[in-house]
Amino acid sequence: MAEESIQRPALAQKVGLSRLAVTELLAELEIYDLVQVQGVLGGTPGRSQLSYALKSDAALTVGFDVGGTKVAGAIGDLRGRVLAEMTEPTTREGADSLVAQLARMTEQLCETAQAPRLRLRKAAVGVPAAVHPETADLSLAGNLPGLEGRNLRAALKEGLGLEVLIDNDVNLALLAETSQGAAAGRRNAVFVALGTGIGGALMVNGCLLRGAHGGAGEMGYMPLWQIEAPGVAALEERVGEAGIRNAYVAAGGDTGHSVWDIFAAAGKGEDAALRTLDGVGAQVARALLTMLALVDPEIVVFGGSIGARPEFIARVKRHVAQAWMRPLEMVGSSSGGRAGLIGALELSRRHMLDEMFGVLPG
Repeated sequence: MAEESIQRPALAQKVGLSRLAVTELLAELEIYDLVQVQGVLGGTPGRSQLSYALKSDAALTVGFDVGGTKVAGAIGDLRGRVLAEMTEPTTREGADSLVAQLARMTEQLCETAQAPRLRLRKAAVGVPAAVHPETADLSLAGNLPGLEGRNLRAALKEGLGLEVLIDNDVNLALLAETSQGAAAGRRNAVFVALGTGIGGALMVNGCLLRGAHGGAGEMGYMPLWQIEAPGVAALEERVGEAGIRNAYVAAGGDTGHSVWDIFAAAGKGEDAALRTLDGVGAQVARALLTMLALVDPEIVVFGGSIGARPEFIARVKRHVAQAWMRPLEMVGSSSGGRAGLIGALELSRRHMLDEMFGVLPG
């Protein structure tokens, strides 16, 4: 029921319930002030012609994208509109301090949005880690000291006083792109995030793949030509920021150059920079081709400070095209650095709507 308005027969068809059941559901939602009669949409007068709409601000969600250096937070309504947003440095003092930080930010966001705290119904948090789908324990959380093995969900539920959903930040970025971004309407998609490190997310037939332990899509740990020791991020070591700088020096470039210096040098035609970025593009393409063979997506979305650069995407495209014969679109993220935050709001919004109307088809 995310449309502007909808009639009972259409809603009954969409959610797979009888008209009588939908009538009772709408009556209950009216009691709780979650929907309102919007008007009459043609036809003869009668209750079936009444159109109903969500009271978009009757229930709100709060979402967070927690990174190693900064945390972004926002409050959104039932239609996915952002009412308030803020960013600040991430605390480095462990789980308890992080919970306190998010609780304080929640209060500040409510104040900025002029939204009563009691209207908050659900929270979602994205983290740069693998999140166990059952226990919510975090693993591969090197950028968040003190959180490895912690059940952050339980601590946040107590600290925020809300039901909390936790997911990998790249999963949430993919959710943002498939719901309202560059991959909107696509049901089979891959997201590749490349910056300091590299991560991936997979969607198959409209469902995010998380795996038994929450590690599905962790591209950084894909082995390159040999079996690596546990915990060695072989691909990430070669294509992340540090790997690019090392490859540039190995190609004869000057030491001390940043990744942005290397991109600038490539733009001017410098041989060492061109060979470095082409080699990185080839390694990302090889890893991506493995994922393509497994999930056969319609589209690949690239994000991150390196991955979203058009000249980098062009290099990966060129290498992938040499081996991949099926139709495939490869684009940059339309949400930029806000993708994880938008995805957190979308995840919490969907769960809230599912609780109101049942799990909707698709």
